[in-house]
Amino acid sequence: MASVIGLDWGTSRLRAYLMDARGAIVEVRATDDGAIGLAPAGFESALQRVAGDWLRREPDAALVACGMVGARGGWAEAGYVDLPAGLDAIRSARVTVRTALGATLSIVGGLRTDEPDVLRGEETQALGAGVTDGWLCMPGTHSKWLRLQGGRIVSFRTWFTGEAYQLFGGHGSLAKALGPAPEAPGTADSPDTPGGPSLDLPAFDEGVASAFAGGPWLHELFLFRARVVGAGRPGPLERARLSGWLVGTELCQALPIDVARHGERSDAPPHRLVLVGNPVIGDWYVRALAVLGRLDARFAGLRFERADPDCAARGLFRIATGSRAAGGRPQDGSSSRRRKRAAYSLDTGTDWVRRRLVRHTTAAPTASIRKGPSHSAQLRGSKVGR
Repeated sequence: MASVIGLDWGTSRLRAYLMDARGAIVEVRATDDGAIGLAPAGFESALQRVAGDWLRREPDAALVACGMVGARGGWAEAGYVDLPAGLDAIRSARVTVRTALGATLSIVGGLRTDEPDVLRGEETQALGAGVTDGWLCMPGTHSKWLRLQGGRIVSFRTWFTGEAYQLFGGHGSLAKALGPAPEAPGTADSPDTPGGPSLDLPAFDEGVASAFAGGPWLHELFLFRARVVGAGRPGPLERARLSGWLVGTELCQALPIDVARHGERSDAPPHRLVLVGNPVIGDWYVRALAVLGRLDARFAGLRFERADPDCAARGLFRIATGSRAAGGRPQDGSSSRRRKRAAYSLDTGTDWVRRRLVRHTTAAPTASIRKGPSHSAQLRGSKVGR
């Protein structure tokens, strides 16, 4: 079998993987040649820069791309595949482009639900995540939650979390009160996503607890500003709290999709939750879930695993070759960086959390987990232009 060249071609970045005939990654390259804004000739030039020498050296290599390169306005539009969708359905929906380098590029299509909700690129990560049954959480500008059963993607939903953080924290009177966003090393691929090493931990936890408590979200948003201008609370603390509130809102809305259906059944299958994507952002989702576990027992038994960081490459290899293997195995989260993050104590600042817990759970201990339709609909987003 010839080698495989896989392209994870997103909105703002292009990652290229050279893989051998067994799927082992030989070399990885990345450029800023994102799919949005490139003219047709620009795609050819970008491919030449990132993989031209690979193709000249290995002219028989399979060439496959996923992501926004297949969106309307990309190199060639690859249509959406309706759910449920597994490897065969996704492979059969590819479109091909004959490149100036002489190689034929196959472009992977996205997925679509009945709502409709849409995605592009995440289907390939899902195929390479090493998960047959479970939930995949993919934080980002538009966070995705995918449900896999028997190796097929059977459902997914999108949350507007990252873009909401960028909009609320970067524009208007709220952003002015919060002050400039701190630098967040490790989040360059998703600069508008909640979380970052410099956020205040207790304030982030307060935001998660506030999301758990519920409340009218338009009013809650104004309170982030009011606490700064009316009570003298530092803007950076409210920015951290906003981050926790958004991540906590996403978790409270996304997790009950499964928790409500299986959480109280003794014969329920185990809950497998796998984080896919930037590990720094993922740390904040792990922390937020731990805070929720202290507030409600139904969250306490849930734990995030970590997906193979190269799951996009694994998925591209499966699509190119038809390999039935499910890709890389999820990580156990035991790296030294994760241990260092876990060493931060969740006891810090929990007096506030306990007060909120007493106030909001003695009267209705579980009702606040499930938000009303209007609250959920307001914060649920979709991939614009996908």
